[in-house]
This record gives sequence, C-alpha cells and structure tokens, in this order.
Amino acid sequence: MISTSQMKHLIQSTCGWMGEKFASDDAVTLVLETGLVESGYKYIRQLGDGPARSFWQVEPATAVDNLAHYLKHRKELMGMCADASLVDLKNWQLYEEGLWGNILEKNIAAGIVHCRLKYWRVPKPVPNTLEGRAKYWKKYYNSEQGAGSEEKYIDIVREIL
Repeated sequence: MISTSQMKHLIQSTCGWMGEKFASDDAVTLVLETGLVESGYKYIRQLGDGPARSFWQVEPATAVDNLAHYLKHRKELMGMCADASLVDLKNWQLYEEGLWGNILEKNIAAGIVHCRLKYWRVPKPVPNTLEGRAKYWKKYYNSEQGAGSEEKYIDIVREIL
C-alpha cells in the first residue's frame, strides 16, 4: 500500500492547485479516506470488469459528467484542474470516456481532481467526523446501489489511519 502520509500530501497539493476552497482539512481527509475505502490504494482498475479507474474508482462517465456539466461552465477552474493534474487543457475539453478512462488509470492527480469535484458538487458541507464522512461517502459517492457500507468505511479507516 502507498504511504498514507505521502498520499495525503499529494491530495493537499492537488486540491490546493484547484483553489484554496477545495483543500480544506475535512475535504482532504474525505478524499484520502475515499481512496482507502474504494481501492485500499492497491487498485487502479475496478476489480472484475467494471469501468472504474484510479485509486478513487472514478468511472469515466463521472469524469465526463464533471467536464460537460460543471467545468464546461467554469473555464478558470477547468484550467486549474488541468494544471493540478498536469493533463493538457485540451483533454479537459473532450468528453470522451475512453480517453478519461486512460487518464484516470495513469494519472493519480486526475483521480484526485475528479474525486474532489464529485464531492464539491454535493450541495452539503463535508462532515468533520468519521461517521459523518462515512455517511456522506455512502450517499454521494458510493450511492445507495453501491456495494459499500458506512460500517465498512469506518472499519477500514480506523484500521489504517
């Protein structure tokens, strides 16, 4: 497994490039914990035959949704996301799931950016407790249909952090 302290530093740095408001302590912790729960920082492809990529198990369709329905209308933020991930701005203007599947699998910072954007688009503040973040992750990231549970989230985070 990757060093969690190094991963936290990378998440702080990447979110900081997106803008100070994206890099709150609670948000950085949520993104760090999401990677732990989604992949254990071991997998960059969804196990089985699923589409999810990166340590944060972001589906290419989710990345394209972030681009087409959010960043498209926020050009300055799009540029900051491109800078944060070291992915050419032209790719942030392409809504191609195949391309984003490759980027997410090969670029750790792109996974961080799309994970953070998915949470940013939630109209509720990031909780500041482990239990609150577990509930938030389940509802807004893993979804009601997802295989994860709040208990699993809490157990994994307590075991590793």
